[in-house]
Amino acid sequence: MKIDTLGIFGGAGFVGTHIANSTAALGIRVQIFTRSRDRARHLWPLPHTELIEISPYNESSISEKISECDAIINLIGILNEKRDNGAEFRHVHTGLTKMLLKACTDASVKRYIHMSALNAEPFSTSYYLRTKGEAEVASMAAHDAGLPTTIFRPSVIFGPHDSFFNRFATLLRICPVLPLACAATKFQPVFVGNVSEAILNALTDRKTFGMRYDLGGPEVTSLLEVARYTSNLIKSSALIVPLGPAMSKLQANIFEYFPGKPFSRDNLRSASLDSVCRENNGLSQLGIQSTAINEVVPTYLGGKFERMRYYNFRSEARRK
Repeated sequence: MKIDTLGIFGGAGFVGTHIANSTAALGIRVQIFTRSRDRARHLWPLPHTELIEISPYNESSISEKISECDAIINLIGILNEKRDNGAEFRHVHTGLTKMLLKACTDASVKRYIHMSALNAEPFSTSYYLRTKGEAEVASMAAHDAGLPTTIFRPSVIFGPHDSFFNRFATLLRICPVLPLACAATKFQPVFVGNVSEAILNALTDRKTFGMRYDLGGPEVTSLLEVARYTSNLIKSSALIVPLGPAMSKLQANIFEYFPGKPFSRDNLRSASLDSVCRENNGLSQLGIQSTAINEVVPTYLGGKFERMRYYNFRSEARRK
């Protein structure tokens, strides 16, 4: 299968930006579909890349816009909704995915890649994970109907400009005390570069058709360990206080109404589950060497000394 033109929905976000940069370097023509070109202005300079404004609610318009694409990557997703009832999650994760799958079929798109999440399950108590699971079911149904599909289910993704380590760093810089819900929950943070590589490698690999891949990094760590690691890296003096179940629930009920929703009731439901690869790590299945946290995070969170130490370490490693 030859991919000349790749379409990306959700391409202006964290993962999409990394994929767009990697794809442009390969010389593949990239079309990034977005509601606003201005919100994706950081992608304007990329070669072989076109930003196309589109209404995500118009199926016929989507079919027309993607008619030149050989493959589609769906990265669309939200982490919060206004009300805790699942309606927005279902509209974005399930409804838009079904609409995009129909458009792919109508436009004779040859390949579909879907970004989901670890623990996505149609019967999850978390609306986020439930609707992600519903989107997986719809995607595999489209595969069975003739659209070659692959699903990727990463744990939390890290890298420059992430919303994981960077968010902890921001909170630790402004809060003298950081109350931490779900402190014991385990995560397997995966580097955005590895996720991008997995997706791009799978595009033309027929062995990946109809497959689901759980993606995690080389380390399993608790949320408390992540917070402490970040604190040490930025030399924060903030006190990190792990919360029990009752206080975690109270925090979610309160923080849900803060600007930007730093923590919600549905976040609590999803964050109460360990986000680790249960069986096989898709990166190893795809022949990708996973990148450790300490290989990358100090380069964008650490101070000048930490970055210098990191680069010296890398230089010594190359000489060996």
